[in-house]
Order: sequence, then C-alpha cells, then structure tokens
Amino acid sequence: MTANIHSLHIYPIKSCQGIDCEQVELTRTGFQYDRHWMLVDQQGQFLTQRQHPQMARIKPRITDNSLLISADDCVPLEIPLESPARQRLPVKIWNDQCSAALVSTAASEWFSAVLNHPCELVYLPDSEPRRVDPAYAHAQQTVGFADGFPLLIITQASAELLAQKLDEDIDINRFRANIVIDGCTAHAEDSWSAITLNNIQIDLVKPCSRCVIPSINQHTAESHPSLLKALAGYRRRDGKIYVGQNGLHQSTGTLHKGAVVTVHPK
Repeated sequence: MTANIHSLHIYPIKSCQGIDCEQVELTRTGFQYDRHWMLVDQQGQFLTQRQHPQMARIKPRITDNSLLISADDCVPLEIPLESPARQRLPVKIWNDQCSAALVSTAASEWFSAVLNHPCELVYLPDSEPRRVDPAYAHAQQTVGFADGFPLLIITQASAELLAQKLDEDIDINRFRANIVIDGCTAHAEDSWSAITLNNIQIDLVKPCSRCVIPSINQHTAESHPSLLKALAGYRRRDGKIYVGQNGLHQSTGTLHKGAVVTVHPK
C-alpha cells in the first residue's frame, strides 16, 4: 500500500468553514491558525454548529496579515492574524476552563448580527497553554480550541464508502479532519498506531466519536439526518458513532498535499 496526503485542512474559527491547504505548518498546538479563534456566548460557553448550524456558512480566508471573514450578503470582516494583548475573558470548552483574549468589540458585534445571537470572538494567546488530556498525552502536548486533540486524521475512502451507501456525493469536509489520507481502504486508520509524514510522527491515540456536525452540509448549513443513520449502521459501537482518529504529533514542521504517508500498524 502506498498512502499519501489527499488533502490538508484548517478551521481558523472553531465550527465555521474550513480552508483547504496545499501545505501547512505543524506547530506545537497543531496546524497553524487551526481553531485559533472561537465564538463564545455571554456566559463564556463555546458555540458550535450543534446549536448554530448557520456557522457553517461563515467563511474565513487567510491573507498575508489578516483573517478575512465573510457570510452571505454581509460586509466582510477583517481582523489581524497577530493581535496585541487585549481584555481577557474566562471561557469554557467542554471540561476545560481557559483565559481567552477578546478580539474586538466590532468583531463580536459582526458575529452577533450574523448569528442573531449575542456572542464574542476570542482567541487563545500563546501565554495560555491548553493541555491535552493527560490520559492520552505523553509529553504534555497542548492544543488550541479543537475539541481535545491537535489533529484529526481520516481516510478519503471512508467518505467514498459512505457516498456509496447513500448513493450520493459526500464532501470530506463534513468530517472536519486536518489530514485526509488516500491510497488505503475505508477506515483503515482504525488499525494504525501512528503515521509518519515528512519525518514527523503522529500517534493515533483515540477514535473520534461523532456528533451531529457530519450531518450538516458545510456550505449550505442544511441538515442531512440520513447520513448519521447510515453511519450508525456500520460505525456504531458502545452507543457512539466513530469516524477518524485523533492524533498527537511528536515534532513540528511543514506538511504538503500529496506527500507519502508511512503507516505504522497496531
């Protein structure tokens, strides 16, 4: 088997649209700018497509010095990639309490209007490391605002298998992975302990349990309940649906689309 990187993806604002990349920088917290920003409500609780599926229509784009954000017919919002120290807000993401930095009042007002819901746009400063669950981390790895791990890895064949079962095209972006691997069978990642790309080892440490987000079209925000029903028919165990593997990288560097992937079986 000759596996390779089919595609690379970052999601600058948690639960908003992703960006397909030809190459990415793998930093200590994961891909550069991946889940670097997040929307929170007035209680500091993070917002996702689970409650606000219209977040799927918020589209970020990275320029040389800024993040340019658009949504439907709204005037685009531009924010700097690197912000000075700003007001800190206590935020909660799952079981983690973090001290995040407020981007700006103008940015929060823009997102509040788009979602018709009061919210704040925050980012995680480098000075506020968020630790990966020590039950899985073996070197005190850190993560941005991703659910729990720096990287999510799946195979392109997994989406193709689901498409066959539903008899329609299924975009891989529904699964919101960082690394999509080609040249292997559907869900082959279940049998891997690690992968190596450009001399960077990524340990696959935990299967990814799925919520409703894969059932949401990541361009239209429309729900597709039959997708989860189909997945449940062959990917459910212990009462959960699993697709993909969460990864912890052992070093940093640059990854390129099309690069060869070395697979380490369990």
